[in-house]
Amino acid sequence: GSNDNESWRWMLATSAIPAIIVLLLRIGTPESPRWLISMGRNEEARQIVKKYIGVNAEIDEKITEHQQNQGYLSLFNKQIWKRTTFGGIFYVCIVIPYFSIYTFLPSILKSMGLSENFTVDLWLNIFLIVGSLVGLWLMEKLSRRSFTIGTFALMTISLFMLSILQRPDILLITLFLMFTFIISAASNLTLTYPAELFPTEIRGSGVGFLTAFSRIGSAVGTFLLPLSLNNMGLGATMIGMSAILLLGTIVSIMWAPETKSLSLSEASNPLEDNPLHVEDKTTLNSMNRKA
Repeated sequence: GSNDNESWRWMLATSAIPAIIVLLLRIGTPESPRWLISMGRNEEARQIVKKYIGVNAEIDEKITEHQQNQGYLSLFNKQIWKRTTFGGIFYVCIVIPYFSIYTFLPSILKSMGLSENFTVDLWLNIFLIVGSLVGLWLMEKLSRRSFTIGTFALMTISLFMLSILQRPDILLITLFLMFTFIISAASNLTLTYPAELFPTEIRGSGVGFLTAFSRIGSAVGTFLLPLSLNNMGLGATMIGMSAILLLGTIVSIMWAPETKSLSLSEASNPLEDNPLHVEDKTTLNSMNRKA
């Protein structure tokens, strides 16, 4: 009826509410002291630090003396290129299967021999929500590197097993729910890891580049998936997705830096990339101080 024809307008209108709330909350947000110092506005930076941190707080104005206005080419210099490459591949290898599979969920379920209904949608949404919440908890318990490698490996295995199962049974449904849970948990990494990969002076450019790269990947994935389903079938399509996740696993093993439990400046320093665990670094630092 007419109400159904108007429902999409209400959906679009209500989605603007969070944006309006964020816009109002951002009014009066101070400039970054680091940026102010890089612009030579040291006194403004000092006043902001005292206002929001404490009257006795001071900012080291020397910390930004080395910063320059660097472009996107700096993301591929000899110190940063591995982190940029890891970040791009890591991001794309998560979003391609995520957006492709869940954008075309009815077609995926039909190819699996399942029919989309309220019960199926309910369970998938439950596992998406619970996976996201558990992922937040696991990110605090596990290191960034182990969480990234572990989730990629589990997603690769579960999706590959889905590709070789041909009939709808409890194992297939369980694997698909498990994959949904894990990819939802892993998606939390896209909100934190990119910002931890880059030094302050190129962090905005780095995160922007990785986000744009991931959007291109998700667009290509959603374009190719229905073509692959129609021409190659579910099994081959899922094997292709598994190969993408395997690539993410390998690149993470090779290049994923450990950034948890470090300050943002330490985490974003590519010179800190070494096989030592965070706890080992902390121990060495404390030993050096005692010495």
